[in-house]
Amino acid sequence: MRYQHQVQINSPVARVFEYMDDVSREPEWQPGIKEAYKDPPGDTAVGTRKRYVSEFMGRQVENTYVTTVFDRDERIVYETTPDSVLRARVELTFDATGSGTRVRMAVEGQPAGALKFIPKRILEGVFRKELEGSLALLKKALEA
Repeated sequence: MRYQHQVQINSPVARVFEYMDDVSREPEWQPGIKEAYKDPPGDTAVGTRKRYVSEFMGRQVENTYVTTVFDRDERIVYETTPDSVLRARVELTFDATGSGTRVRMAVEGQPAGALKFIPKRILEGVFRKELEGSLALLKKALEA
């Protein structure tokens, strides 16, 4: 399954990028995230891992993402590791606009583990709702 959504944020690209790259801030705009860690700490680079403990459809799930592309203020790509409960690729792009930043988030995923048994249309609906809600919260946080 693949889903993409975008949001216009009235804030400069550098600020939006920095906020979204800060793993400690992710629960602010992704409410399903209960714990988030970055390894190694410090600046993100290709190979940096982000580990998440989240609640998804009433279940606790753990996923680890590895940064595969990191172009500051332009683009980040993360892919899950084989031990994750979801096989996913997340691509974030950041474009300067006249009034701020357009953030596009594209998610490709394939459920694994217990998630494989949930009907695809239900998973797609939940993912779509969570992605749209997360980007709306991101906009609200950065424009407050």
